[in-house]
Amino acid sequence: MKTALVVDESPRWRATLSDALRPQGWSVTAAASLAEVDRELKFHLAVLAVSPEKAAQHDAAACLARLDGAPTRCVLLASQPAAQFDPALAQHPRVLGLIEKGSFSPAALLDLAQSAAVSADAPEPPAGGPKVLVVEDDANWRAIYTELLGDAGYVLHFAVSYGEARGWLQHVNFELAVVDLNLASSAAPEGNRDGFFLLRAARQRGVPAVVVSALGDPEDIDRAYDEYDIFTFVEKEGFDGANFLRLLDAARRAGEPSGLPAPATGCETLTPREREVLALLTQGLTNRQIAEALLISANTTKKHVDHILQKLRASTRAGAVAAAMRLGNQ
Repeated sequence: MKTALVVDESPRWRATLSDALRPQGWSVTAAASLAEVDRELKFHLAVLAVSPEKAAQHDAAACLARLDGAPTRCVLLASQPAAQFDPALAQHPRVLGLIEKGSFSPAALLDLAQSAAVSADAPEPPAGGPKVLVVEDDANWRAIYTELLGDAGYVLHFAVSYGEARGWLQHVNFELAVVDLNLASSAAPEGNRDGFFLLRAARQRGVPAVVVSALGDPEDIDRAYDEYDIFTFVEKEGFDGANFLRLLDAARRAGEPSGLPAPATGCETLTPREREVLALLTQGLTNRQIAEALLISANTTKKHVDHILQKLRASTRAGAVAAAMRLGNQ
């Protein structure tokens, strides 16, 4: 069942919000303040009234913090224009959006509540299944993943923004990450590439990443493979569910320990692509020759070489080669 919490001092607004949600299948608890709500209750959606006064905004932030232990997504209902509020409040990872009371419409509320409804309607995944972080801001695609991957036994954790996904990565040991490159962003809503930041964070934690995105620009694809070592890139336009499941299974198996000896100390932070570049460096190849051998750009090759120098604490290419040979013989 979809459960919603409505918090507003005005009885009229509590009734208006409840009347908008209940016909759409939401079970609504309405209160004048969060203090009136039983702390044991969990909600999929919370609609919180806020005003621009600093104290009121602080109270709203405290409400969000209190809801952190539940799968709650929030809609802020503002008594004043959005420009008068602290941007950090609207950009909180749990906040779906801010609606001004002066321009309120039930349709706008239901549109924002859609992603909370998807997670509410999702079946409980098996507790022992592979944990997958799904970073996707489109509710329709989240529904596709819920049906497809949930039935396959995966335990899904959804995020719609970089901030929310980064938090999941911080606290959960995932076996896979499914990432859309273009995510809703207040800074660049039409053309950001926040997904690349998630690919970097996933790589740093050793989580195999699969990109599913409408962005099929060759430069973006090369960047995802060469700089972030993704397992594969899937374009949404040609998405095939059965093939996608096979790709996820292959990505998960690729991320499992191989049983081979661990890399030598000092080289263990190098990505697989950086190891390939380093192997060619030890053969005396130039950046251009390495780029041609690996089918990547010269600029990407230079970035890999720079990363290798930093990680091996070498100031020159020759120094990196010497360090790699020394560490390999230890």
